[in-house]
Amino acid sequence: MALFLLTFLCLYGGINFYFFFRARAVLHFSGILQAIALLSLVLLIVAPILVRVLEALHYETLARTVACIGYVWMAFVFTFFFLSLSLELIRLVHKLIVPDTATVALKTATFSLAVFLSAVLVIYGYFDAQQVRLKHLQIETAAVLPENGRLRIVQISDVHVGIIIRNSRLDPVLEKIREVKPDMLVSTGDLLDGELDNIMNDAGRFAAIKAPYGKFAVLGNHEYYAGLRRSIEFTEAAGFRLLRDERVEAAGITIFGEDDITGRRPGETAKSAAFQKALAEKREGFVLLLKHQPYIDPDGQFHLQLSGHTHGGQLFPFGLFTKIYFPRNYGLHELASGKQLYISRGAGTWGPPVRVFAPPEITVIDLVKKD
Repeated sequence: MALFLLTFLCLYGGINFYFFFRARAVLHFSGILQAIALLSLVLLIVAPILVRVLEALHYETLARTVACIGYVWMAFVFTFFFLSLSLELIRLVHKLIVPDTATVALKTATFSLAVFLSAVLVIYGYFDAQQVRLKHLQIETAAVLPENGRLRIVQISDVHVGIIIRNSRLDPVLEKIREVKPDMLVSTGDLLDGELDNIMNDAGRFAAIKAPYGKFAVLGNHEYYAGLRRSIEFTEAAGFRLLRDERVEAAGITIFGEDDITGRRPGETAKSAAFQKALAEKREGFVLLLKHQPYIDPDGQFHLQLSGHTHGGQLFPFGLFTKIYFPRNYGLHELASGKQLYISRGAGTWGPPVRVFAPPEITVIDLVKKD
């Protein structure tokens, strides 16, 4: 954790000071204005840490205020950084082609354009993050399905209930789930984020959603960050049966739920090893695997794996970087004949309550009896 914090502060601090020096070169502020700007910048850099400290001290209102300001700024400065570098590269190429171009005027223009575009994208992304979409998939199976030969599985992922995503910010998610009337509801991790004080009412709101064939969940990395015991308490209070390297039969299908690698590596414990062995066995009927991070077990005998974690990048162009770790970053992927992976962009946000070109979603999977 200390190494992570040090790395974060160096990288994030560097991006912020890049903005500061670019702004100072264009706006020419000094003296008291420069001191105020530097102090504000330092506070914005450490804002994510301040949020956790304030949460731990139970200064909830102040923590939420700092989180909103600090994380929206984070979205802005990251967007500015990538846009500014791109525009500066264009400026340098232009300078090589037209050497007598006014350098100062162009630097001012690229800075101003980067600030303007960043502000527009963050404002757009702030409101778009609250517009939850429905993603519909239809998957045929030869397995026996209940009643009319159709089973509707609704997947939520990466909701990140916590300091920002709560109360009214949860309304679009809950409304969309009710709208599609799930036969089965599954959560593929990161239902929670951060401290868990005063959010049990939100667990009750999830519990009020009915799914005739059950509600199942697996842990994500943020359940471990938030505190495992209380995360389990929240998940179960929300009406989910938590699967931690376990399998269950429901609605004529087999559901495997794998614990997140934040807790332990696959096969590391006797229970996990037994789970991996069971997953590698062929069985009758449709097999659904719930797994937070979209790593693929090549020996796994499943028909559909549901995952999340990547957020589809959440902020452009971070989707390009998440593909380095997860080449399958979002969407439906054919792994082999009759073996598919779906990665959800998630319904909430981590850090900045902003999504740019990676809108939030709830996945509606209709399993249909093959003729």
